Amino acid sequence: MDPLCHSLVGASLAHAGLRRATPLATATLLVGANLPDVDGITYLISRDLALGVRRGWTHGLLSMAVWPFVLAGVMLALDRWRRRGRPDLRPAVPARLLLVAAIGVVSHPALDWLNSYGIRLLMPFSGRWFYGDAAFIADPWLWLIAAAGVVFLWFLNTWSLVGYQF
Repeated sequence: MDPLCHSLVGASLAHAGLRRATPLATATLLVGANLPDVDGITYLISRDLALGVRRGWTHGLLSMAVWPFVLAGVMLALDRWRRRGRPDLRPAVPARLLLVAAIGVVSHPALDWLNSYGIRLLMPFSGRWFYGDAAFIADPWLWLIAAAGVVFLWFLNTWSLVGYQF
């Protein structure tokens, strides 16, 4: 999937209620939903290198166990920086931030598995590709569905805040 789709899914997860888990939850979901694509930076080095590593190590099960801790650690450091000199700001809850980071990060290979390009889920243990052939890599229908989810959930949350309960 493309970064837009990953970001829309992260935003949908946030608006579905995860943003209330802890401060910085929305930012953590948005970053986590895109984090495994950090391997895209290899395109700046060499196209051949990028083709060799794309959707491999950073999308595998081993990295899915590591990324949430890395992301939660960075977000906790950001939270500490954000709150310095501002005792009125509510601190992020580390365990909840880790859970939100895990959900955001795992959403990424779940979406990438749906398309024809797929992922190498078992990296570094196996280079076998897994793919679902259910969607295009850049799929306007998924953009529309995810964007509609964000708008719908935003609408429900907004009306709940002004006294209407659904």
